[in-house]
Amino acid sequence: MSSLAIQEFLPVDNERQRPLPVRRLRASAVERFYRPELDVLRFFAFLAVFLTHGLPGFVVTRHSGAAAWAAQIEISIKGIGRYGVCLFFVLSAYLITELLCREKLSTQTIHVNAFYSRRILRIWPLYFAFLFVGVLLGLTSPDYKLEAGRVAAFLLLAGNWYVARIGCSANPIAPLWSISVEEQFYLVWPWIAKLGGRRAVCSACMILLPVSYLCLYELSSSGGEAGHEVWFNSLVQFQFFALGALLALVLRGRALTLRLWGRVGIFIAGLMSWLIADSGFHIDDPGPRHSPASILVGYGFVGLGCLLFLASFLGLSSRWLPKSLVHLGKISYGLYVFHMLSLCVCWKVFWPPEAQISLPHTTAGAVLLGGRAVLILLVGMGMTVMLAELSYRFLERPFLRMKERFAFISSRAV
Repeated sequence: MSSLAIQEFLPVDNERQRPLPVRRLRASAVERFYRPELDVLRFFAFLAVFLTHGLPGFVVTRHSGAAAWAAQIEISIKGIGRYGVCLFFVLSAYLITELLCREKLSTQTIHVNAFYSRRILRIWPLYFAFLFVGVLLGLTSPDYKLEAGRVAAFLLLAGNWYVARIGCSANPIAPLWSISVEEQFYLVWPWIAKLGGRRAVCSACMILLPVSYLCLYELSSSGGEAGHEVWFNSLVQFQFFALGALLALVLRGRALTLRLWGRVGIFIAGLMSWLIADSGFHIDDPGPRHSPASILVGYGFVGLGCLLFLASFLGLSSRWLPKSLVHLGKISYGLYVFHMLSLCVCWKVFWPPEAQISLPHTTAGAVLLGGRAVLILLVGMGMTVMLAELSYRFLERPFLRMKERFAFISSRAV
């Protein structure tokens, strides 16, 4: 790119009528890239995960008639909800790849140290604060005990590898495994964008996808446990980052121009893709009995569903975006971090083990079960939103203001 072309993207010093040097771009961000519709999509991704962890998982054979249908729907929602994590990965890779490409275009380089500073200021304060809370819970309650190896793994941002090997814990820090995956991916991603630009990013994506599927094949062929050894593997999850990054490269910052009904149809297609992955291929059911073909196709449908969801929201008019949902998407990091803690409290209060045993397997019992499940979801969501709001205002916001000092392309305002 010529120096004249670069100057078109640089802010101008009004007194001297010449472009500001790159070192001063932090104080005068070149442009702002923010799509509020993707905040709503963030909340949808969180809600999917919340329902997976909050719904009890009724046994269909214990019910009949309408209760059995309701139980089947509940099981389906609970099954596909975990793919909300994959949607988070696709969305994160789309946004960060787009920001890196804009930074490269505007400043002719990627400022890797500034990128790491932004990631640390955005992710680490809440991550390590909540990890500390989890350790305290483990010391005070035997139900939430954490072994030293698990704590060390999460401290090193490698918690997903420990979980893949040992299994999940009842401690509310369990969802932090996905943060480990993200940080591992972004350890190298800005270097790829810096050294090779869009072409290198595209090549990396085209390498990651087959590597991820090769990993899936090897794990399933060797009898890897689908719910842990496969699901928590970083290489398996990197396919979703590759899909999000590829979408950013293809669209080049453009929004999709679609009618509302078209978006609804694409959204429904995304739901169907997730349902096929869960009900048709059972890619994350416990146990090692999964054929390589089944797990490969199943994960393909998960990725397709994520792309369809992103396509259904991208470019959606602001008139269809309730401000409350945009705000919930804005604090979705806190929602995700705190939701297991809130649900643990609600399960202990509203559904202790003795209550589960005492309810009869009748229509009346099914109604009582459903009522308690709804109560847990409502109270759990309220508690989660409250904790996330407090976290955003008093813990995250000060660090987010510091993060803006390292931004070359401004995104969402604090």
